[in-house]
Amino acid sequence: MNKTVIGHPGSGYLLIGFILLLLAILPLFISLGYLNIATEMLILVVAACGLNLIFGYADMVSFGPAGHYAIGAYTTALLIVKLNVNFALAMLAGPLVAAFSGVIVGWFCVRRTAIYFALLTLAFSQIIYTVIFKWYSFTGGDNGIVGVEIPALLTETIPYYYFTLGVAVVCIFAMWLICNSAFGRTLEGIRENPERTAFIGINVKRYRLAAYVLSSFFLGAAGSLFCGFNQNVFPDYAHWIKGADFLVVCLIGGIYNFFGPVLGSAVYIFLNKLIMNFTEYWPLVLGTIIVLVVLFLKGGFMGYLTSKFHALVPKEKKGNAL
Repeated sequence: MNKTVIGHPGSGYLLIGFILLLLAILPLFISLGYLNIATEMLILVVAACGLNLIFGYADMVSFGPAGHYAIGAYTTALLIVKLNVNFALAMLAGPLVAAFSGVIVGWFCVRRTAIYFALLTLAFSQIIYTVIFKWYSFTGGDNGIVGVEIPALLTETIPYYYFTLGVAVVCIFAMWLICNSAFGRTLEGIRENPERTAFIGINVKRYRLAAYVLSSFFLGAAGSLFCGFNQNVFPDYAHWIKGADFLVVCLIGGIYNFFGPVLGSAVYIFLNKLIMNFTEYWPLVLGTIIVLVVLFLKGGFMGYLTSKFHALVPKEKKGNAL
């Protein structure tokens, strides 16, 4: 499998600009119901790209992203409901607290690799889920927290869509800068050969911890966005099944391409909503599709499209291709 991460500076600007323009005018052409789906997709994009910071770039397979996602959502909800904190401050606090939780969880997890790292992240995520589920006096337990108040302007579908779009663009751009920085290149080196990277004097554990904290921050940002979108939070946000959705999105889109999770989110949401309308056995159908993608499109949809694109571009122009 080709592990070259596509998405370097100077590539694909025209396509990105077109997509942003399309998203900006989307409310003019679709119903409010479909616009809600688009908002959900944008939130999923932030979460999946956040997870891919460690999954695709640092080769750290995490089974516990839902824990940090839930911490972001619950932090925002608790600050608004219990302390009457301003919505903007509560939205900012969500990812910050999630990042702090990433420091604690990551400190333990980065000391292990491969399956041991994955299982540790799963264990911590389930601890977070259990605390949320059982702490009735603080988190509401399995009843969750309902009626999270957001500014009146954002209670309508279209304004919240634009708010989500703005936050998502900022988050994705920030992650793009991170991945194309010296830090991102170092993560790629660690992914390809951690022993050789450590041999030249790079503290591999420190870089992995930093990547894990950044990933937790963006997962928390997605959780905060979903809290405002749903205006309720529930313990299921922290369950491992929720985290599996993020992993699946990355795999469908392609983990070795920065924009893979973006495409994967669109495909996943589309398949999910489409299949649910036709059969109650949608998990079986969706699971079959995912298996086929993993088996026959090992680079995900974005990897497949990129390979076809390069096949069509003349050799002398490939240096400027996406």
